[in-house]
Amino acid sequence: MVRPVFVQDSPGTRVIILGNEALARGALEAGVRVAAGYPGTPATEIIETLATISKYYPDIYVEWSINEKVGFETAFAGSMCGVRSIACMKHVGLNVALDSFVTASYAGARGGFVLVSVDDPDCHSSQNEQDNRQLAKLAFCPVFEPANANEAKEMIKFAFDFSEQYQTLVMLRSTTRLSHSQQDVKLGEIPQIKKAGKFDHDKSRWTFLPVNARIQRKVMLERMERIREAVESNPFNKMMLNENSRTGILAAGLSHTYVSEYLEKNDFMREVSYLKLATTFPPPRKLIGEFVSNLDRILVVEELEPFIEEYVIMYAKEFNPALEIIGKKLLPQFGELSPEITAEAINNFLEKRQRIPTQKQKIQNQQEIKAPPRPPVLCPGCPHRAFFYALKLAEKRSKTKFIYSSDIGCYTLGFYPPLETIETCLCMGASIGMANGFSKAGEDSPIFAILGDSTFFHAGVPGLINLVYNGSKVIVVVLDNGTTAMTGHQPHPGTGFRIDGSPSPKIQIEKIAEGCGVKYIRVTDPYNLKNTVDTILEAVSLRDGPALIISRQDCTLVSQRKKREANDKIIPYKIDKNKCTKCRLCITTLGCPAFLVKGDEVEISQNLCFGCAICQDLCPAEAIQKSETE
Repeated sequence: MVRPVFVQDSPGTRVIILGNEALARGALEAGVRVAAGYPGTPATEIIETLATISKYYPDIYVEWSINEKVGFETAFAGSMCGVRSIACMKHVGLNVALDSFVTASYAGARGGFVLVSVDDPDCHSSQNEQDNRQLAKLAFCPVFEPANANEAKEMIKFAFDFSEQYQTLVMLRSTTRLSHSQQDVKLGEIPQIKKAGKFDHDKSRWTFLPVNARIQRKVMLERMERIREAVESNPFNKMMLNENSRTGILAAGLSHTYVSEYLEKNDFMREVSYLKLATTFPPPRKLIGEFVSNLDRILVVEELEPFIEEYVIMYAKEFNPALEIIGKKLLPQFGELSPEITAEAINNFLEKRQRIPTQKQKIQNQQEIKAPPRPPVLCPGCPHRAFFYALKLAEKRSKTKFIYSSDIGCYTLGFYPPLETIETCLCMGASIGMANGFSKAGEDSPIFAILGDSTFFHAGVPGLINLVYNGSKVIVVVLDNGTTAMTGHQPHPGTGFRIDGSPSPKIQIEKIAEGCGVKYIRVTDPYNLKNTVDTILEAVSLRDGPALIISRQDCTLVSQRKKREANDKIIPYKIDKNKCTKCRLCITTLGCPAFLVKGDEVEISQNLCFGCAICQDLCPAEAIQKSETE
């Protein structure tokens, strides 16, 4: 078997890999022993890459945890045992782990501990744009920010060393663009992995009774003072002073890449002093003070919050009170920065007249392309679409407006027309808690809490118990497609296998619900439309307590893969043009992307159709049929 390039033990070799793969490779080169996390774009590939690495270096333990809190605690316990450990999660995942994170920071690290938090500016795959530097400040945890994939690999090694030297947790903050971009990365040496850790039984350090927590907080504050001194000499911070200029630019993380490339390309470096920051919390006070002391003006370039900008304002009062500080006056506090946005801000700051063409203008200058709008959709044959259609039918037959409270997953795409069966989406597990609130607020409409199988294990169980405990009339729907689909088909406790492919106990959702005290539990195949509708209506008719419907059918992509591996034929459906009345009910009701409109006719793509047969059930003209017999 050919080794993936990020596993190769060939120091000095340059390979092209993702930023997330570079972070995993850096952890390998740092001697990481324990790695844990929960799938979440844009952070998923870090744990997946480490899992692949562990096949070649079996002393490294890697797991998909049930959620980010458990993942953080697993990795932190590894640090408590003296081995290097890493916890990986997307930015909102840290909200789930925040309780543990803030308190663990009191105790600090024993073995090197790095928390990789990947922020998602512009909400590419998230419900918010939170800037986790704010959470690191809350927890007194230093933050390092790499500017590119190669630096990410080297910086995470430095972070492990720093963690052990100062006995502190370290956050390495990445972003979507850095984690999902590729770069040529120089491989380093792979050390011998420490095989086993040993717990030190230091009860006063690890047990957070108030008597110990008061002491540990003082220790943490003293530790932070040493860290404030140490970050002044962080080798990834770079300062270039220009004696002939009283204008400066400061950039951190990925922003540095945009800024430095534009300054060098346009020969503007000779006109400014420049400071690249890799330590964004705590920002190096003396270094920033030295940088701004002889400036009249400074532009601070960073994504999302004016985090560094606020520190520059504070430090300037000591080192240069007259300094004009510009940041979010020229740069947005929302969305991703881009080379174009950054260049425009630099031009305005330096009072340059040259216009920066936007990406749209660049495309228009090359070729006019007018593509139709293309919102995200569920895959052809997705079982979630079938269940949503059943929900709409049940709603119509009951002549009652349903309330749809949802979670985060592929099924959230049910928000879009024509399905429109998603009305709320807050965070993992919130569908059940909010549905409970609707029921207690006096709402008498049928209330559905919709979540996926992986989300149920992640954060759904407490909400379900709360429904039973408080006697809430809510219908919980678990859309069980047998995988963590939206982030790339990762396993979970209900799949029967772990991240390394090894078998595991297969935990059944219905057994958990039964143990929680749910009385009405039904499992339905969403492709069986009549049974599914009948089940929904039966649940709606219940008078007391919560109900649970499990819509169980494999993710279409997984089903297709299984059929191809078994050499089973996938038989798509087609439209008989002689029977079709062109009512387009198939399109306006299901919205399946396998349907194609050509002129006034509708066709089914033979390449996209999976053969779920839901469209056949709804066609009033019986014009939809299998393309061939089995």
